[in-house]
This record gives sequence, C-alpha cells and structure tokens, in this order.
Amino acid sequence: MALINLPAISTGDVIRVNSNYFIKMMEAGVPCKDIRPMILFGPTGVGKSAAVNQIADNLRAEFGKNVEVVDIRLTSCTITDLIGIPTANEDRTETVWLRPEIYNFDKSKEDDTIFIYFFDELDKASPAVQAAALQLILDRRAWVHTFPKNTLVVAAANPARGTRRYETRMAPELLNRFRQFNVQPDFDSFRAWGLSNRLHPLVLGYLAFDQSKLYAEKETEETAFPTPRSWKSVSDLITAYEDADIAIDALHYEISSDIGTGAALEFCGWCKISDQLPDVDLIIQGEESDIPRSPDVLHAIVASVTAYISQHSEDISISELENVFEYILSFPSDFIALFVKNLRDIEGLNLKLMKVAAYKDWCDDEV
Repeated sequence: MALINLPAISTGDVIRVNSNYFIKMMEAGVPCKDIRPMILFGPTGVGKSAAVNQIADNLRAEFGKNVEVVDIRLTSCTITDLIGIPTANEDRTETVWLRPEIYNFDKSKEDDTIFIYFFDELDKASPAVQAAALQLILDRRAWVHTFPKNTLVVAAANPARGTRRYETRMAPELLNRFRQFNVQPDFDSFRAWGLSNRLHPLVLGYLAFDQSKLYAEKETEETAFPTPRSWKSVSDLITAYEDADIAIDALHYEISSDIGTGAALEFCGWCKISDQLPDVDLIIQGEESDIPRSPDVLHAIVASVTAYISQHSEDISISELENVFEYILSFPSDFIALFVKNLRDIEGLNLKLMKVAAYKDWCDDEV
C-alpha cells in the first residue's frame, strides 16, 4: 500500500487548477501527448466524474472546439477491450490486432476536437487491465492502436480509506507518472455546482444548515450513505414529485434508498421545520436573536452549530465563539449542557473555549 500524502482539494479547485493547466500548456504549444496525465483520488460519489466534465466545458469555452469525454470504467473492461483481439492477416503470415471500440473516433474531426480519455476506477482494475491502461495513459497507444493526437488523459481512483491512513494499492513508481490530487468533499464547491445545475432548494438549504451531512465522514458498513452524488439523486427525486404536491415524509423510502435511513430521517425532519430555523451564519456573526421554542428546532440548531464549529475548529475566532454562546445560553438548560458536551468532544477546541468569557461564566455557574 502506498500512503497518499497530498493536501485535500475541493472539486471546485480541481476544476480551476486543471482547467488552467490544460489551457496554459496547450496555448504554449505543448503537444497533448506531452501534457502530463493527472489522477484524482477521492471517495466514491465526491464528484470526480463531474469535475472532468466541467473541465471539458471550460476547454470548450476557451478554445471554441468540440471536446469529447470518453469515459472508460476499467472495472468493466477486459484486456481485449483496451488492446484488441489478436488474429491472423489475410495470408496468415502475421498477427494483427482487431481494433477495440474505444479507438473508433472520426478521423476527419481529429484536428478540431479535443479528447479527454477518462480512466475511472484505475486502482480496482485487474493487474492485466491496469497494465494495459497504464500503457495507454502514458504512451497514448497500445500495440498498433493510437488515441487521437489531441488527447488529454485523466484517471481516477477510490483508495482505501481509514480513520488514520489514506492509501492506494497502486505502486509509487507508477503514481509518479501522474499529477496527483486528493479530492475531498467541500460544501462551497458543491453549492456552487448545485446552484448552476438547479439542485432543489431543500437539499441545498439542508446542507447549508448542516454541512457535515454532505458526505458520510467515517468508514461505514452501511450500503446507502450521503455523498454529493446521492444528494443529486435526492434533489432529482424531490423535483420530479414537486408538482404532485406530495409531502416529504411520503418519499421516505425513496430518499432512504439514496442516502440511508438515518440521514433520510434527519433530512425529512429538517424539511418539516426548515421555515422555523435561523441562519447559522447569522448566529456565528452575532446577528441572530430570535429563540425558537420547539424542541425539534432547538435540537436541529444545536446539531448544525456544533457541526459548523467542528468543521471550522482551527480558524473560528474567539469572538465568533462568544457570539454562539451568547445565543445558545438563551436555550433551556438541557440544550445548553448538550451543546457544551458536543464542543468538549471536538479535538483541539478546549484551549479556545477557555478564552470565551460566556463559556467560563457558564462553567462557574454550574460548579
């Protein structure tokens, strides 16, 4: 196993960085075959495929050319899908290789088209398929078969993920041939993408309220769990049923099939009280003063504010924590105690808490 020692990058930054890289290299006259391939590591459903398609859109807009993405799922391939089938020539004196479908492109449009060959699930392919794919990725050819001359190559992998180590079974000497990116879930990137792709407001609103629900952060044995991909499916579902005037609760089984039972219950519960919930950003900024009365709403606020602080524990300021405590201290005592317990469980936050006057006053009163 090779340890992935890369900084996390959002899908939005992957799109920006690699769109700029491809554009600058091509504008400088570097042949596409000499432009280094890239590999996107990242958990399933994080948006790697969507990022590749957005890069294609950016190249299309920049160069005014047709851009085609050829998506090759390597776990569905055999070696013959990549290098062809050997057979004899007409006079049976030489071996020739029948051309696989992935090389069937329109040669008359080769000069006016940029091709992006996207090799997905590279790490999960069989050793033989992986070896053939690597030849294609690095040389843009396999045996007598070649890719179009204006071909860019992108690969993707879903490496093993643990609580302390993030690894891939691909050999380091092979990985060194790639520009490597560790793509991780990021709400701001997802929101920007969701707005441009008209995701349902309930989905974007819920994830804005509790950004930790964008992706199931820990390893899980559950078969269904939240990812950017599955939230897109939930959005499509709600949009499709919107004209039928069906309550969210009535779609519980359908939503559960995308994101799992627990996440579906939380999302449906939030939808029922969403019009009563304050903006978390206003709480952080000290601009929210209305205190809801419903226990369900109070629970939702405690959960979302805790999630926000957990995600921003390194950069949240003392004054912002003061604002939060001034607001939460107006809640019933059991909700305050729950909130304080949640914060004490956030690694590395205790030193900051000890500098928050409202927190210290509450602790003194509890003694």
